[in-house]
Amino acid sequence: MLLRHLRPYWPGGETRYVEPFCGSACLFFDLEPSRAILGDLNEELIWTLRAVKNAPHIVLESLHRLRQSKASYYKLRNVSPLSLAEADRAGRLLYLNRNCFNGIYRTNRKGEFNVPYGPPKSGHAIDQSPVIAASRALSNVMIVCGDFEKTLGHVQTGDFVYLDPPYCLDNRRVFREYVPGSFALADLERLATQLRRLDALNIRFVITYADSPEARDLLRPWKPYRVRVRRHVAGFSYHRRYAYELIASNCSPPD
Repeated sequence: MLLRHLRPYWPGGETRYVEPFCGSACLFFDLEPSRAILGDLNEELIWTLRAVKNAPHIVLESLHRLRQSKASYYKLRNVSPLSLAEADRAGRLLYLNRNCFNGIYRTNRKGEFNVPYGPPKSGHAIDQSPVIAASRALSNVMIVCGDFEKTLGHVQTGDFVYLDPPYCLDNRRVFREYVPGSFALADLERLATQLRRLDALNIRFVITYADSPEARDLLRPWKPYRVRVRRHVAGFSYHRRYAYELIASNCSPPD
């Protein structure tokens, strides 16, 4: 639901797109910029993006070899991704993400994926086309594994930066824990420093964050405004609730 609010900020053309908290990279895949930098702290996500970029058909072959059952899900969940080849490691993440409860990515304190089984209502069939399309979209993308400051270290004048940090409210993370060392309340000042740096360099950015006192204070220099969004993490669709998100930018969307 946020995409329609964010698209107008994108200047288009040959502008390089940068996203340091890429997660599912929804805006990136929606815009399909010709050049981009995507970064994230989640090593499994980064391995998967790289494998899909470089060898989508091998990743799909790995996926097709996996059995679709609850027992197979838990067996694969217990396999260390470090023991797998690159394509199999990517296939594991895609399989677990598709067959886990509500598509959530969450780990324990050891960094082990621990979301219970909960296959999609649409069935287990693998649609190859999104993987192939993602590979094409990623063909000219630099993929960075690390903290958001590492990704932002590559930013240059003329780039467009979209930031969607994991939400941390009242000293606790929502849906803890994404990965060990995830973005937390203590990191907000580092984020503020980066926003001020981008602004001083006249690098265009847009940031989204759950409406909260911390976020309003962080984003005040860039006049944040609220939009109503529907959360998609409740166990059943009728329990999913609406909430407010803040959007702030140092540039105005084109007319």
